[in-house]
Amino acid sequence: MPASAFVLAAGFGTRLRPLTLDRPKPLVPVCGEPLLAYALALCRRHGLTEVLVNAHWLHEQLVAWEGEHDGVRVHVVVEQPEILGTGGGLKAVRDRLAERVAILNGDVLHDVDLTALLERVPEGGGALVLRPHPEDADRYGHVSADSTGTVVQMRDFASTEPVGPVQHDTHFTGIHALHRDLLDDAVDGFSDILRTAHKARIGRRLVQGVRYHGPWLDIGDPEAYLATNLAVLRGEVRLPLDPRDASAPVPPGVTVRGRAWIGEGASIAPGAVLEDTIVGRGATVGPVELVRTVVWDGVTVDEPLVDAVAHDSGIWS
Repeated sequence: MPASAFVLAAGFGTRLRPLTLDRPKPLVPVCGEPLLAYALALCRRHGLTEVLVNAHWLHEQLVAWEGEHDGVRVHVVVEQPEILGTGGGLKAVRDRLAERVAILNGDVLHDVDLTALLERVPEGGGALVLRPHPEDADRYGHVSADSTGTVVQMRDFASTEPVGPVQHDTHFTGIHALHRDLLDDAVDGFSDILRTAHKARIGRRLVQGVRYHGPWLDIGDPEAYLATNLAVLRGEVRLPLDPRDASAPVPPGVTVRGRAWIGEGASIAPGAVLEDTIVGRGATVGPVELVRTVVWDGVTVDEPLVDAVAHDSGIWS
């Protein structure tokens, strides 16, 4: 079956280091669940049951996700010896894609309506999810649509004559969809899909912009990673996957202030205090106080922590 969704998961996660030294970015946990699981849950909600996931950095860990996951079949495409980027990666699997395909970043949490997004894709063109946020538009680069919803400005490298007024308050979220024929303008090898295929269609008015007002959490660096975990733990965002119901009971003698998520098999000593803290599956916590802390699966913590991540390679704070 051709894939109706493609999850970009091949990046090095450089900005998120040291958290990505020992695992690829799409597998870092948010409230106990890997980022990839959130992307697959969104695909499942919209009936996109055949999903390609590309991999490069620590690709063996992503290959382990091959197969069925709650009704979604995952196929991992390993990019070796070189990473191919957002353009080359899609170009390399063109023949395995459905006529219209949704593309998701493996390091962003959101609740985009993928069904509506795919419906906006014109023949031979694409549709970009645009987030209204003037400050981030200045930071990431403006991608703007005119009164017809057609993208007429793509950062500083593509533009076309608008129809009616243009809203200049949006940036590209990394989430988009395309008609397979758009990849005729993509190039082999490492490349950017915006600067090749989408750029080539801007002048023909074949790229639509879809404004999105829902949650958009970019797990760019450790600070953003910690903030995202806390937002999910506190229920501040609504996502297609809510892991909070899967929390294990609080062990006897453990005090919880605010919220806590405890993974199956975690060992937490009596006298421990958890304040807005996540303790992963099989983790071990001594009689210490953890405040706004994320403890990964299988990690041992025997010292008090505040605003910290106890990960595979050590403690970030």
